[in-house]
Amino acid sequence: MSGLEAFVLEYLVNSLWQVPLVCVAGYGCARLVRRLGPQAEQWVWVTALLVAAALPACGVTGISMPYGFGAGASAAGSVQVTMGRVTPITGTGLHLAPGIRHGAAIVYLGLMLFFCGRLAWGLAQSERLRRGAERLALTGEWQTAWERCCRVFGVREVELASTPKIAGPLTLGLRRRMLLVPSDFMETAEAADVEAALGHELAHIKRHDFLKNMFYELISLPVSYHPMTRWLKAQIRQSRELVCDQMAAEFVTTREHYARSLLRLASMMLNQTQAVNIHAIGIFDANILERRVMNLMTKPRETKGLLRAGVAAACVLVGVATCGSALALRLDVNEPPPPPPPSATATHAPIGPVSIKGSVIAGNKIDGENPTYPALARAAKVSGTVVLHAIISKTGAIADLQAISGPEELRASAMDAVRTWRYKPYLLNGEPTTVDTTIHITYNLGK
Repeated sequence: MSGLEAFVLEYLVNSLWQVPLVCVAGYGCARLVRRLGPQAEQWVWVTALLVAAALPACGVTGISMPYGFGAGASAAGSVQVTMGRVTPITGTGLHLAPGIRHGAAIVYLGLMLFFCGRLAWGLAQSERLRRGAERLALTGEWQTAWERCCRVFGVREVELASTPKIAGPLTLGLRRRMLLVPSDFMETAEAADVEAALGHELAHIKRHDFLKNMFYELISLPVSYHPMTRWLKAQIRQSRELVCDQMAAEFVTTREHYARSLLRLASMMLNQTQAVNIHAIGIFDANILERRVMNLMTKPRETKGLLRAGVAAACVLVGVATCGSALALRLDVNEPPPPPPPSATATHAPIGPVSIKGSVIAGNKIDGENPTYPALARAAKVSGTVVLHAIISKTGAIADLQAISGPEELRASAMDAVRTWRYKPYLLNGEPTTVDTTIHITYNLGK
């Protein structure tokens, strides 16, 4: 099994259960911070999405056992033993047949290509829509209102255009930002509603939401296949709309007037459909109109510094516990051990050494001395990793040990310690088996 295939399968297998775990933790933290305001809630959901995408790719790289030397351990140096990736559940990984491994990897990579193509298509459609839109030439009061909106939100170089292909106001573009409205929007909507819509979209531009949304889409591509990823991105959209509502409501006369404008705009767009599927930020991206109105009509509650600090600390603890649990229960995808020859099975005759990953055999270690840092090597500031090839007998003793690589000054110390190690017998088909494995001893100088 190649390294790429192993990484892809381990990411896929672990993301199946880690993404829902992160969603549950994110939901709990979002409920905790809700009274702090929509901005805090959005930070929770954005963090949850980033963790959900990155966590399946993270793993403990080995079983680490630091050994100190009294009070001066940090200055004297330390020794670290590594025997492959940790698999703390049972000491074994998930064994898959070659056909299943290859098929799952191919299907997963095919899905990734599909989601990448869909994102690229949406961006291309957005650019085509932007180029085909008709720039609006504002005059009189509308020109004054537009300039005032841009000045209040502190945005520049934003084009205002119209197109019949959209159902409601939206923003798109990175370098050439554009605010699009339906063709007849400026004529049919009330002036207060137009100002509310423009204020909301300019809030998106002020926050660079189009760029952020592209980043969220790109970073979540590896877990786009998971239904819970769509739910996470929906929570980001909802909290984003609440934040922009707060910003736009400060621009309009009152929060109540802005809420009424939202209701009127929603009724205007109720029977309209969007002709193209594009990548853009609109005023009604999230289907939470009732919550948005209630949030506007409810007087914000002031939270004191101590309460905010307590909520933040609780969220950090939940996040650390979630990530720690996910890493501790991480699954490895391994090739199944080769079966013994038929003749050996029938006669129970001894078979040759079986190559076993360090993560599997590491959990069988029951006794042995800890490596010590040689005084001469420490004085000469020699550090590095000694790689040992070990044959573990059926009884669990070190039958053969050879140094493959590493500083000569450190090899003797590593081999002397490992020769004292004892393991529980490794069972294959219920029979004790000789094991062929690799051990890494890392010597680090303290600073």
